[in-house]
Amino acid sequence: MYVGSGWDIARLSASEEAFWAALWDAPVIESLYESGIDAVRFGPVLALCASEARTERGLNFALGAGAPRSVRGGHLADAARWMETRTLQWESDRGVDYRVPVAPGLAESAAAEQWLEEHGFTREDGAAKLIRDGSAPGFDEPEGIEVLDWESWDDGFGDPFAESLGLGRAGAYFFLCLPSDEDWRCYCSIVGDDALAYVAMHVHDGVAAIALASRPYPGRDGEGQLAVLHRCVEDARAAGCDSFVVVDAGGEPPTGDRDSLLGAGFEVAYRVPSWRSPERVAEEGEEGV
Repeated sequence: MYVGSGWDIARLSASEEAFWAALWDAPVIESLYESGIDAVRFGPVLALCASEARTERGLNFALGAGAPRSVRGGHLADAARWMETRTLQWESDRGVDYRVPVAPGLAESAAAEQWLEEHGFTREDGAAKLIRDGSAPGFDEPEGIEVLDWESWDDGFGDPFAESLGLGRAGAYFFLCLPSDEDWRCYCSIVGDDALAYVAMHVHDGVAAIALASRPYPGRDGEGQLAVLHRCVEDARAAGCDSFVVVDAGGEPPTGDRDSLLGAGFEVAYRVPSWRSPERVAEEGEEGV
């Protein structure tokens, strides 16, 4: 547990990792596999890669860097080596630009940050982690807004998440084929035929990890987000969840979504530094390095 936070960061981090692992494991369209989508575990470190989107650190990252034996066991080094040698079969250039978030207060968080600094990674502040306990919604469900689940509304589900999380265009495809099972719960709030907000929620070990995205709608600022958050809190509680964590791809959520999350009872618990790999991929039009 992180001193002063009151939250079990190891458990929350494991739930967020399970969200991304399950997203990579979703039945995405076949063309994504041809684009270098892959996930490999090195001990406690999970490396996730999208080789075709080589400059997108939202889609190329390694989780679990602070876990026990991540550094002492050589697993972080193995994951970094794998990321730096990834390539598409028709390309000669190797490696992707990626990020390594390091949650504070874990068994090898300090050792991981030292290793990353020694190997030329650049430390950024990263995202403030938004957390909520499992209490009942302390806010009213907005009137006049209908909340539908995945089976009733999946139109346009991918693009808002890709935009909100900063995943780039390729990131939208991951959210198009989420399975309807006991782990995934996906919702959309609508007014008439217009979508206002979306939630993708993954349940793991009593923790609900959620991604929130929204679309502007005149006169209903924040209400679409609160409607889907009200539904996901109730459903997660019914599934036995006692905590919630908002997933991120290294950046903060849009201001409107953040305000809605705070209004729904989430709080800023701690910040997760994000370490950027040394740049390996030249920008378009530049000579390769």
